[in-house]
Amino acid sequence: MKHRIVALSVCLAVAVAFGMTGTLAGQENQPPKYQEISLTGCLVQGTGPSVFILANAKADPLDTSQKGRSYLLASSSMSISFREHLNNEVKVDGTADMNMPPEAPAGQPVKESDLPKLKATKITHVATTCSQPLS
Repeated sequence: MKHRIVALSVCLAVAVAFGMTGTLAGQENQPPKYQEISLTGCLVQGTGPSVFILANAKADPLDTSQKGRSYLLASSSMSISFREHLNNEVKVDGTADMNMPPEAPAGQPVKESDLPKLKATKITHVATTCSQPLS
């Protein structure tokens, strides 16, 4: 009887260990929801006076194989002014939502409300014009 209890306990411990490993392994494969990032793109006006978008944003603006994405910008402090950089190429450091927006219907842009968010901690002027066409 004692051997059965010990054997059952060992089996239970092994099953729990394998269950935890599977859970941890599944979590490792998931990309982080938010990530510290630096992106360069064109700062454009959104649909409202206080809505700003970083369009055609890339981690490496010289990499022609990288597809530009658009992000809905938010400021992490009052000292960051997006308005003074409108229609300029800028580099934005901050925390980005790494979730991909849903696909827009063919020929239509992704809705602003569906764009991933980028909470800016720093903005640096790169050029007075946007070097890449808006995507």
